[in-house]
Amino acid sequence: MSTNARAATWLRRFVNGALILLVIVSLFATVLARVVPMTGRSTFVVAGGSMSPAIGIGSAVIVDPISAGSIAVGDVVSLRSGPERAIFTHRVIRIADRDGAIWIETKGDANAMPDPSLTPATEVIGRVGVSIPAAGYLIALLSSPRGIVFVILLGLVLLFAGWMLESSGLADRRVVGERTVRDDGPVGSADPA
Repeated sequence: MSTNARAATWLRRFVNGALILLVIVSLFATVLARVVPMTGRSTFVVAGGSMSPAIGIGSAVIVDPISAGSIAVGDVVSLRSGPERAIFTHRVIRIADRDGAIWIETKGDANAMPDPSLTPATEVIGRVGVSIPAAGYLIALLSSPRGIVFVILLGLVLLFAGWMLESSGLADRRVVGERTVRDDGPVGSADPA
C-alpha cells in the first residue's frame, strides 16, 4: 500500500469517526436538554464557577424535584432567587424556620461567604442528582440557531470529505501481486483497479 493510500485510508477513518462522534454528542445533548425534562426533572447549565470543584463551569446538572421538607443540610440544590428570579445551584448550609415556613441558607463551595440572604425553601427547584462536566457547553451550543447551523454544516463538511475520500479511489487499496485491489469486497474477490 502506498503512502498516499495509507494516508487517505487513515484520513477517511478519521472523518468517519468524527462524523459518528458528532452524531453521538448531538444526540446526547438533545437528550439532556429535551428528553430529561419530560421525566419531571430539570436540566440546567452551570454558568459560574461558584461550585467548583464539585460542579465546574460548563457542567450540566440534572435536578430532581424535591419537597421543601425533604431538603437537608449538605444538599446541592438549584433555586430561584432575587428580583430577577435568577436560577443558581449552591449547597444548603443551614435550614431555618421563619414564621412557620422553611428557609434555607446556601453557599457556593468555591465562595468564601454564604449567599447574602436566606431563601424560602419553596423557591428550590430541586436537588442536583447528576452533574455532567462540559455537557452544558453542548446544550448551550445546540440551544442557539447559530449553534444548530454550525453543527449541521460541520456534519455536511464531514460527509462531503468522506465522500471525496471514498470517490478518490486511494483509500482502502492494497497491492496483491502485480494488481491493486480495493478492500471493500469479500475475501478472494479482487477487482482490478
